[in-house]
Amino acid sequence: GNRRMNTMNHCLRTRAPAAGAIGSLRSRGALRLIGGDAATGSRGLKNEGYGAAYAQYPFEVEPAMGGNRRGQHVSNIFAQHNAGSKFVMINRPEALNALNLEMIRDLDRIYRRVQENPLVGLVLLYGGGEKAFCAGGDVRKLAEGGITKRSEKAPQMDFFREEYILNHRIANMGHATSAALLDGYCMGGGVGLSMHGAVRMAGEDLTWAMPETALGFFPDVGSSWVLPRLPHHVGRYLALTGKRLNAAEAVAAKICTHYIPHGQVPWMFERLMSVNNFTSSEFVSNMVDNHFTQDVDEDITDNLSPHFAAIDKCFGGNVSMEDIRGSVTAVAGEGGPSSAWAKETLAMLDTTSPTSCAVTLEQMKKGAALKDLGQCLQMEFRMARHFLSQPDFFEGVRANLIAKDRNPKWQPAPTEPEVEEYFQKLPVEEELMLPVYTKKAPAAAAAKSAGAQSAGHAQPRR
Repeated sequence: GNRRMNTMNHCLRTRAPAAGAIGSLRSRGALRLIGGDAATGSRGLKNEGYGAAYAQYPFEVEPAMGGNRRGQHVSNIFAQHNAGSKFVMINRPEALNALNLEMIRDLDRIYRRVQENPLVGLVLLYGGGEKAFCAGGDVRKLAEGGITKRSEKAPQMDFFREEYILNHRIANMGHATSAALLDGYCMGGGVGLSMHGAVRMAGEDLTWAMPETALGFFPDVGSSWVLPRLPHHVGRYLALTGKRLNAAEAVAAKICTHYIPHGQVPWMFERLMSVNNFTSSEFVSNMVDNHFTQDVDEDITDNLSPHFAAIDKCFGGNVSMEDIRGSVTAVAGEGGPSSAWAKETLAMLDTTSPTSCAVTLEQMKKGAALKDLGQCLQMEFRMARHFLSQPDFFEGVRANLIAKDRNPKWQPAPTEPEVEEYFQKLPVEEELMLPVYTKKAPAAAAAKSAGAQSAGHAQPRR
């Protein structure tokens, strides 16, 4: 039993880098059997298009494999087919699985194929390596483009466009359930890959955050849909402060739906891999609840929920940043049970961009009134374009990620009309266009329907 546990843990948490085409893997002897016998592994790999290698458990791919002889790129995304599911691994551990445009395109390709395949009822996303699910987008790369006037084309917007389309697709998988196992760092773009799925499992080592206001940016990837709908206005608190949460706090805030200790992960993977009929998201959630989830370990302390009342009081309602700071300062001076929390909150706010906070607060208010994720992503796309025309994002990246002097020179806090400029519509040809997805039956019913071939039809959303 222990040997099997160690074997599966090693396979699931391996730092194996991405592979190119399957022919290249076999010709170079790149496969190494981790568990089982050679007969099991002989049917282990099959190619599914450009840039993706699909490895049947329990294989891993050896390091330093390049593309095939046709020049296919090296993918940092692994996927494997199971009875009725697909497991997908983000595999760029040297960069904490940070997303680049090629990875976003590979992920979108995989999720799109699941939408079109009625036999796949579950997509489970997890991170390769031992440190991160996904630490976000490659913001240093995005900052290389520099400030771009609104009248000019911003090359970074191609990244945001394709990332937001992927976020929207994950939330609209029709017959298939989107699930994610969050262990290690889950920040920024990693939050966008996970929070729109129905099943969000926190691992023991989870560190969750949306730290964008300290980088002179704003919480995007659909945060304006998810965060305003968390209880006790905790979403506003997290968006403005960038507070890091552990597994217990992520579960308490309803960001994660389940907690999975490390010892249960291999058995959960093995059990889910054997199921060929995932009837609904509730079916997946109940399976995890009944067989694998546990109460969060006692040594992972929840220091968030004891302050829900204070968060509600300070961050709720139609408040301004001045109101929030005033309320938090008052709580800090009361000397009550939330006094230390309030002092920590003020210290976090002091590190953030005044522009980012003012715009993010308005984003949370507007997001709460929008009717769906698509509208929120379109709003965020406009916001992203405006931030690229202002200096704070580039200064935040410089101070925190490049020079690392932690001393950004922020612009003064904006006026209300200046804040509203961040939400103005773009020219029609620059707006984010999203598919309109039709409702689909669960996987079992979809598989029986001859007409179940497409998850949606790409039409402009205005």
